[in-house]
Amino acid sequence: MSRKEDILERARMLFNESNTQSVTTNHIAKEMEISPGNLHYHYKNREEIIRLLYKKMREKMTLSIDALPKTLEELSTHQKILIGIQWEYRFFFREILFLFSRDTVLENQYIEDNIAHRKRISKTIRSFIESGDLEILDGDIFEYIVDSILMSWQFYTSYMQTLGRPLSAKSAEKAIQYTNNAITPYIRKH
Repeated sequence: MSRKEDILERARMLFNESNTQSVTTNHIAKEMEISPGNLHYHYKNREEIIRLLYKKMREKMTLSIDALPKTLEELSTHQKILIGIQWEYRFFFREILFLFSRDTVLENQYIEDNIAHRKRISKTIRSFIESGDLEILDGDIFEYIVDSILMSWQFYTSYMQTLGRPLSAKSAEKAIQYTNNAITPYIRKH
């Protein structure tokens, strides 16, 4: 692993253990046993590190249109992969709105990516309707389902935090149940 990659990995771990507010570039440098100047040689500031971590996360999470789940079983498998990635970058989901308040470049990138992500969810649900796996006749309900799935994935971590519930890799998997519950009433029995 290159020094730059090692810095990103160490920063991700520190952000997950604590938060992005309390972990400075000096903390990251100390953890790496390098000087702050050496860290700044590789990365301008903490925001640049966070943006690059976001980019890495998004690359891992984003499927091409051709690779979208084609069956409910494939959706289940895909969700388990996504939960693992979300757990790996949990600081981001825990602090999403705070991060946006500090970095409009990140916010704008996320909004653009999120709109594309919503379209992929919509396309996936629509393909389940076309294949006969789901029956959703009302357009408003279709939109509510898409939004419910997107919201549950984005805000489950912060939701758990607002309830004072501990979050672990295992408890994070419960986010999948929200997606399942959104579509279960519309599954067609073959």
